[in-house]
Amino acid sequence: MVLGLALCQPLTAGAETALPKAVTLRAEEITVQGPAGYCPDPATLRQTGGAVAVLLGRCSDQAVGPPAVISVTFGRAGSAAVMASGGAEMSAFFASDAGRKSLSRRGRAADVAVTSARSVGDLFLFRVTDRAEGTYWRGMTALNGRTVSVKVSGPELDEVESRKLVESTTKALRRANR
Repeated sequence: MVLGLALCQPLTAGAETALPKAVTLRAEEITVQGPAGYCPDPATLRQTGGAVAVLLGRCSDQAVGPPAVISVTFGRAGSAAVMASGGAEMSAFFASDAGRKSLSRRGRAADVAVTSARSVGDLFLFRVTDRAEGTYWRGMTALNGRTVSVKVSGPELDEVESRKLVESTTKALRRANR
């Protein structure tokens, strides 16, 4: 695995450690970059069979924006075909037992309810309530032939902030992967 890193602000004033502003996986042709104030944590990077997952958080304690954890997952190359079905089919899948089970932290469909779903351009947005995780927004889109999932959670986030953070993260990922 080859990583390219562009440094972001230090975690604390005078700290030696800094989170990168972006993480590039050259072999997968993926760059993970968050919206302003949010940086990927390379220690959370996981790769399995061409799929990539990484967590993002605020670049520093002084960063503008609410504390949040942003989970970004890039599916395997070619996985974007599932997005071609459109919002209505995506909504139906995530309302089904199989779809709710795929969203559940514990793998139990009964733990999950999708309370809102909508398409915003080519971004499919849905609000999820999971007994193990609480309520959060998730977005899915296609990017360079891969399905990309963005999930935002945080105890201090309201519904509007959470949704906007999913949208701004998706925009940042698009810019970074042109």
